[in-house]
Formats: sequence, C-alpha cells, structure tokens
Amino acid sequence: MFPQDLKEKYKDWYNDTYLKKKNLFESLSKEGQSPKYIIISCVDSRVDPNSIFKSEPGELLVHRNIANIVPPYDYITEHSGTIAAIEFGITVLNIKNIIVMGHSGCGGIKNGFQMCKDDGFNSNSSISNWLNLLKPAYKKIDSSRDEDSIKELEKISIKTSLENLKSYPFIQERINNKEINIYGSWINIGSGQIETLNFNTASFQPL
Repeated sequence: MFPQDLKEKYKDWYNDTYLKKKNLFESLSKEGQSPKYIIISCVDSRVDPNSIFKSEPGELLVHRNIANIVPPYDYITEHSGTIAAIEFGITVLNIKNIIVMGHSGCGGIKNGFQMCKDDGFNSNSSISNWLNLLKPAYKKIDSSRDEDSIKELEKISIKTSLENLKSYPFIQERINNKEINIYGSWINIGSGQIETLNFNTASFQPL
C-alpha cells in the first residue's frame, strides 16, 4: 500500500498540474531534458528550489545533499554521488549555470560546526565522513560566539563549495572559455529573503 496522503496529493497533481501541462510533459518524455541550471541544495525539507523559483518541469537539475556541500574534485571516489551529478549536468546535459544554495538554520552546518570544534568525527558514520568536508570552511570563521559562528559557516561553506567547483577540470575549462557561470545563494527560511554572493566584495547581498 502507498501512503494515503501522498496518493491524494498525487491525484491532485495529476488532475491539475499534469493535465494543464500535458503537452510539456509529453514533449519532455520524447525529447529528453535540457535544464538551464544545476542547483546544489540542502536535503532540508524546508528548502525546495523548484518551489522557490517556481520552475517548470525540466528547467532545473536539482542535486540535494546534507548542507549543500560540493566536495573537492580529488574526493571523486569517496564522495562520487555529488561529483557525478555535477559532471552529468555539465558534460552530458551541457548546462551553463551552477548555483550553490544554502539556507538559514541548517542542521548539517550546525552539526558539522560542532564536530569541527570538538574534533568529534566518527569514521564509522557516513554523516560524519560527509561533514568532515566542512573543515576548510570552519577554519575561516572569525566569530567568537558559537551561534554567530554557525551562521557565518553557512555562508563560508557556500564560498568554499564554489572554490571546490573550480577544481573540477571540466568546469575550470569552461570558466576559462567563459562558457559557464557559477553563483552562490543563501535563503532565510523565516523571511523568505534570498541573498546572493557578490564575487567582487566576497559578501552576500539581498537579491
């Protein structure tokens, strides 16, 4: 049996969204996808890029992981899932824009901060091994209070992920040829306000 609430939501979607856009779905089924953007977002259930940007089916390739982290390219065997998703989007689907999107109150960032602070990583935990990727960003924190440091880490981690993207050879080549754009963004869940990274000032500014 399938969960009843999801069954009802599916029927609503089918009778409303699907039937209204039936031609679009049929076209996507026959012609395949050609998204305009890759968005690396958090798995947090409160943050849904497709909803936030009111995207049409086939418009966004969204990859979600804990704390919206992009690993360095030399982690290709250890953390291949995220790296493979990015490579697929760029080299197969030929997407020209990548957005790393963080958010306020990120539990992954909070837990990763504490692990970094206490050096409390557990090699037997997949979550711990993943959040270990936050170490380089953690070392850049300036704030003294934990609460402020966690908020700071949410945005520093985005900057670090963007730098890591540049370590991907297929991305660096396209950046050099001005064939691709990368962006950083952060959303305040409570207010709904998005901030984007200004690369010239290295600061986040309201959209």
